[in-house]
Amino acid sequence: MLRICTYHTPTHKAMCQRFVLSRAWGFKEVRSYEYGQTCPTGAFKSEGWNRCMNDKLDCLMRLPMDGTPTVYVDADVCLMPGLHDWAERQFADLDFDGVAMSDDIVQWCAGVMLFRSTSRVHAWWRLIADLSAIWGLPDQEVIDQLRQHSQQRGTTLPVPLTVLPRDRVCNWATVSQPNVPPPWTGEPFEVPPTCVAWHANWAVGVDTKAEMLRRVATGETSTTPVTAA
Repeated sequence: MLRICTYHTPTHKAMCQRFVLSRAWGFKEVRSYEYGQTCPTGAFKSEGWNRCMNDKLDCLMRLPMDGTPTVYVDADVCLMPGLHDWAERQFADLDFDGVAMSDDIVQWCAGVMLFRSTSRVHAWWRLIADLSAIWGLPDQEVIDQLRQHSQQRGTTLPVPLTVLPRDRVCNWATVSQPNVPPPWTGEPFEVPPTCVAWHANWAVGVDTKAEMLRRVATGETSTTPVTAA
């Protein structure tokens, strides 16, 4: 049995319902948590952003330590047909205490992750939350710093980290390779036919994210370029 987990604030509630919760096909357990609006605009790196990312870690630590294979997705992800079965196959090869993250090109991304909710993984979330407060960085940047330090020093992280294939968990950066693009503002794009989850993390602002996800969900990704509101 697979669990899917997400969280949202009021600014992202409708988005989460439309593109995550209503499309969680095949998952026997769906957990969704709502938090207060600590980031007033809901926009990337704006005031309160780090506190909002801490809510994500709290959400993950609220899961029972039952070892259940869990797919975590941010509220700005569009789930695609086939996600459940693909994730089930991924878990067959994932270390029992491992965490598989998505590929954001510039760093690994915590917006889509696969893991089992074990005591060791919970301790990892606790470590990231503590370091986030100490370093003043959001979760993803803390993980990136730890990965870099571990690689430079030849040390081992508390949990094995791997990265998910970019033709399965996709975003504006993965489909723009070999270039690293600026944030999406309405340009046409193509969703790979193998995509099982599309993350709108390269779109800034709630309305822009919603427009990108709408195009992904409806297949209207090759429309004439527009500037999303």
